[in-house]
Amino acid sequence: MDRYPAPDMGERVGVLDRRFEALLIDGILVAVVFGILGYVAGTVFFDGPFSGFGGLLVSLQFGAPVGLVLYQTSFEGYFGQTVGKRTRGIVVVRKDGSRCTWTAAVLRNLLRIIDVLPAFYVVGVISAYATGDHQRIGDLAAKTVVVGAD
Repeated sequence: MDRYPAPDMGERVGVLDRRFEALLIDGILVAVVFGILGYVAGTVFFDGPFSGFGGLLVSLQFGAPVGLVLYQTSFEGYFGQTVGKRTRGIVVVRKDGSRCTWTAAVLRNLLRIIDVLPAFYVVGVISAYATGDHQRIGDLAAKTVVVGAD
């Protein structure tokens, strides 16, 4: 049984917009989870500057970026898409149309470090616009492509 519907390998128009929207949804989801966890942990375990909102800020600054990469890697490795990608109707697949593997998911998400440089995904956006399949650096290295799932 497939973990996600067979993608339409020909449909790539509008995928860049949906990728941005999916990243925004995923980022908000992870930030909310880490914000709540940080606030609760700061309130329960710490006193002083790290209590309450201090714990929230520390968890958002340090935990959320790592959590986002782990979340995206896990969901893409198992399902081929994150919650954000699913809501936007896109899926990560191998260049040949087969499912995204765990190795590809790890590689494409670790290389987000390069894609986000110098800020706001500038390298990733330039790479996506420069390649015919709208691949960012992580996609190129992992031999993956993001396509419409509907």
